Amino acid sequence: MKLTRRDFLIKGTALLASLGLRGPMIFAEDGSALPSTSIDDANVESPVLVVIQLSGGNDGINTLIPYGMGGYFDARPTLKITQNEVLAINNEVGFHPSLIQLNELYKSGKVAVVQGVGYPNPDHSHFRSMEIWQTAEPEKMIRSGWLARYVESSLSQSVNPLKVLKIGNNANKAFISDTVNVPVIQSIESFNIFDPKTPKPDQNRLAAAFLDMYDPFRQGTQVKVTCEQGKDAFQSVEALHNLSNTYQNKVEYPKTNISRDLQLASKMLAGKSGTRVFYLEIGGFDDHANEKEQQARVLKQLDEGLGAFYKDLEAQGLQDRVITMAFSEFGRRVKENSSGGTDHGTAAPMFIIGGKVKGGLYGIQPSLTNLDKGGDLKYEVDFRSVYYTVVDSWLQGDAKSVLGKTYEKINFI
Repeated sequence: MKLTRRDFLIKGTALLASLGLRGPMIFAEDGSALPSTSIDDANVESPVLVVIQLSGGNDGINTLIPYGMGGYFDARPTLKITQNEVLAINNEVGFHPSLIQLNELYKSGKVAVVQGVGYPNPDHSHFRSMEIWQTAEPEKMIRSGWLARYVESSLSQSVNPLKVLKIGNNANKAFISDTVNVPVIQSIESFNIFDPKTPKPDQNRLAAAFLDMYDPFRQGTQVKVTCEQGKDAFQSVEALHNLSNTYQNKVEYPKTNISRDLQLASKMLAGKSGTRVFYLEIGGFDDHANEKEQQARVLKQLDEGLGAFYKDLEAQGLQDRVITMAFSEFGRRVKENSSGGTDHGTAAPMFIIGGKVKGGLYGIQPSLTNLDKGGDLKYEVDFRSVYYTVVDSWLQGDAKSVLGKTYEKINFI
């Protein structure tokens, strides 16, 4: 296929993360060193946020179970978790029996549970509701993501190409920005520019040609954005492979995707990546049918991953530098459906975990009988209050710029 130089630059950008580059230093054919990317950044010792997106709409009512509240057992004759199964927090609510390690962390004061989190005029669409959470704007459609705005307002001076990362297979709108390019990483081994099997001299020639092609100062304004993306991709790959190899595997992680992704975050922090925000995802929560078995399985994966991750952070001496925040785009309806599941609902709990977290219950558990006009839970805490608290009190960023106005802070940091 014949491509113009401009077409190659534009179409090649989509392939950057699936090609490959290795080595701490790349050399041109004349023996001179090409520009190297290092992580010389004050953020190496700064607070870190790990966001876990529970995709599909996790049933919050059967996650933080209101077993002591009127209406629970009546609304869920087959999906109910009996009182002797609940991991009780108090005489009103408790954790799902799959959340054994989360419960232990809660007992040790390392977990804050924010009850009844939602937003005004809730949307029951997966896509729109997730977009609302990722942009932090329920009232109108906007392009920029809330974490992208955090980078723009608070990390604009950082030259670290790994300052924020999405771990997994896809980018998302939380990081959408006209000025911020966020790497999407599946593993350290697969995040390359050129095939690692390519002989070193050929890698050097390709790297030199690549940097020349994607030099934004040489290619003109028409492809400047593409060139910036190519340059950023090169720098992020080089920075990742230049991390110090200081990670010691002292904790056995389960063989699940969420555990693998959490371990990658720990490896990168131990290697001094300077990353301030990691964004991860675990799916499988859209339980319209056969919920009891399916939710128990996915919550167990989440629980085991979180438990291993916290133990690993302790082993690396990082437990006081990292908080983990888990959310879902919405909860489920109070009443079970005829298929042994629940349909799209509204409010649900959020979880914040870390060595510097003030553990406990925050907010109010929504009533199961005093519902909104659609028959769903009335939310008690705006999710933007949680975001505001995290950005202001933990990341020490400009929360008002991120969210557009001031929100009530919650005292869980």
